[in-house]
Amino acid sequence: MRCLAIFLATFVQVAVLPGAGTRSWELSRYGDFLAGTFQNVALDREGSLRVAPSLDTVHDSEQAVLWSIAWAADGTVYFGTGHQGAVFKVSPDGQGEQLWKAPEIEVFALAAGPDGFLYVGTSPEGKVYKVSSDGESEVFFDPGEKYIWSLLFDSKGHLIVGTGDGGKVYRVGTDGKGAAWFESGQRHVMSLALDSSGHVLAGTDPEGILYRVAEDGTAFGLFDSDLPEIRSVAVTGDGSIYFAAMGGGMDRLLQAIPAGQAVMSVQVAGGAATSTAATTRVGSTVSYAQPQVTYAGERAALMRLRDGQAVEKLWSSNEENILGLVVRDGTDPGALFATDQEGRIYATGKDRQLSLISQTGRAQMTVLSQSGDGILVGSAHGGALYRLGEAAADSGHYDSVPFDTSGVSRWGRLSWRGDALEGAAIEIQTRSGNTYRPDTTWSGWSDPLDAMAGSPVPSPPARFLQWRVTLKGTARLDSLRVHYLPQNSAPVVKSVNIVPETVKASDSSSSQSSSTSNSYSITVSASGSSSAPRQTGQQSTATTSLRKLAIVWSAEDPDGDKLRAEVSFRGEGETNWKTIRDDVSGSRLSIESDTLADGHYEFRVKVDDGQANSPERALEAERISRPVLVDQTPPRVRQLPDGSGGELRFEVEDEVSEIRSAEFSVDAGDWGPVLSDDGILDSRQETFTLPLEDLEPGEHLVVLRVRDRVGNAALAKSLRP
Repeated sequence: MRCLAIFLATFVQVAVLPGAGTRSWELSRYGDFLAGTFQNVALDREGSLRVAPSLDTVHDSEQAVLWSIAWAADGTVYFGTGHQGAVFKVSPDGQGEQLWKAPEIEVFALAAGPDGFLYVGTSPEGKVYKVSSDGESEVFFDPGEKYIWSLLFDSKGHLIVGTGDGGKVYRVGTDGKGAAWFESGQRHVMSLALDSSGHVLAGTDPEGILYRVAEDGTAFGLFDSDLPEIRSVAVTGDGSIYFAAMGGGMDRLLQAIPAGQAVMSVQVAGGAATSTAATTRVGSTVSYAQPQVTYAGERAALMRLRDGQAVEKLWSSNEENILGLVVRDGTDPGALFATDQEGRIYATGKDRQLSLISQTGRAQMTVLSQSGDGILVGSAHGGALYRLGEAAADSGHYDSVPFDTSGVSRWGRLSWRGDALEGAAIEIQTRSGNTYRPDTTWSGWSDPLDAMAGSPVPSPPARFLQWRVTLKGTARLDSLRVHYLPQNSAPVVKSVNIVPETVKASDSSSSQSSSTSNSYSITVSASGSSSAPRQTGQQSTATTSLRKLAIVWSAEDPDGDKLRAEVSFRGEGETNWKTIRDDVSGSRLSIESDTLADGHYEFRVKVDDGQANSPERALEAERISRPVLVDQTPPRVRQLPDGSGGELRFEVEDEVSEIRSAEFSVDAGDWGPVLSDDGILDSRQETFTLPLEDLEPGEHLVVLRVRDRVGNAALAKSLRP
């Protein structure tokens, strides 16, 4: 039976359900699935997973890398390898064998000639060999170049040879005689193709220019890429030109060559490239500096050039290189290209949408080739030849990337959307763990979950979850959603501070400080600290003021939950906390200071995330301020009996804070300091003796002004006859 789920909701990868704490993880688009691991599974342009075309091994050469492929008219396939310069032959019945081995170590180019011979381009000390079907060979053409990068027969039977490091194109007749036909001015001619009119197209390095070469050898630059290398060129039946531009492709290619055989140094800046080479000859071997490629922007791009239209960029990446390219005609003309990212093979059609045809799991798929027998693919790090079938494999599976819920989570239901016709099947499994990469500490894969509408995830609670889908037959998976409930993280109170405020009575709800001062001071300071005395200005007669204390705190929740605060206090020597407010939604609370008597106080702020979590899941945190001193009362001053010498004496006492300064003035003169009788101001009770022996005879007004440690001032006066 046909299974089809219709989801009315708009799909997003991660959705939060407000209020309940439940969240969901969903994959439903092309980009969502692309980061996963594919095994015989393709990702189409609509973002659906299907069983991929089969990828069958044609022949494993046991060489390091497969560089080139050529098809003969009778269906025989040839491929060239590195780093031993071997050429292999696969007959139409699938039998493969080594045909020939070159004196050079790399076979970058092959071409099957109309005369039945195979033409082999070798490097370094590049030559073109003519090899028969039984392995007999001779040097056909020696251009005196270091590298033979590309070979092509034109419509007139000439062999076209793209070379490096002179960047020339040679045209060679059937007699093996040839000459430089086009000199590009570049270091390398990396790729050749014929356009729909039979003209030769040449892709170059290191300035990434695509040329069209006329019969007389004159050339026209079709496109100047921002990337250094035009790696591959292919033309469709309607004349569209597809080409792969790369930055650092030469670098990767040549790093695979054994030390002492690499080629050149390429330096690219701002999209334009310059090349330098350092060569030394050791015996008969030429040694070159290892390549170094630096460029800005993308790493690779697939372009399309159509007659009379601007060049289109169909695909680009800063992570993958295009190493092989073929085109296809038919109802959906486009291109297939292979990359070095897990050996991926992509396809793009006339609608420019991208599909992942296959992820082979090989480190690099180096070359694609197409003929009537299908598409052949060559690989590196094990030079094998594969055939990409037209029919799908029997089954395949896809593993999602592990999803990080940021904390231990409980799993809810898993549901999916897709098609499974009769004979097809979709099976989904899950596993979970607490390490970023799945290892032996993860749970095993669960039994298959086959209920499209939803099944409980059986994997144990953990931070990470991964799912796997196995597709059989024509099955298609369009999207998958998992609900989960993260473990609630406790909030954190980072600080609690108490600051004084003065606000106008007409705006007593405001917490902003006013410039209006008071006739007596209310000052809050840390217990045990030594606050500098502050002058207390005259109270304004235009308006009255209210004195306030602001409790200010900083709190946050790792889950982003909204927090609610309870603010309380207790005085020195008290046991119980007295709640001021228990429903503060912000991070500040002001109270009138008159509601607190003089003394030392602590303030506690307790926050909880109960507004975003159920009662059994809600968590809280608290922090207590440093003890603060509330002192609103100035010192008391009492005049003592005169001393034996007639000195004027005073006693000063404060209920809660130490006396910090004393000054006296005679007859409204300047204030002068006076020390306490014990010589140091360090207690709440001090006595002072004012020196008056220098006063002239007559009546005088003497005023004593004292301040406590928080700046509250007190005055006393005496009239001396």
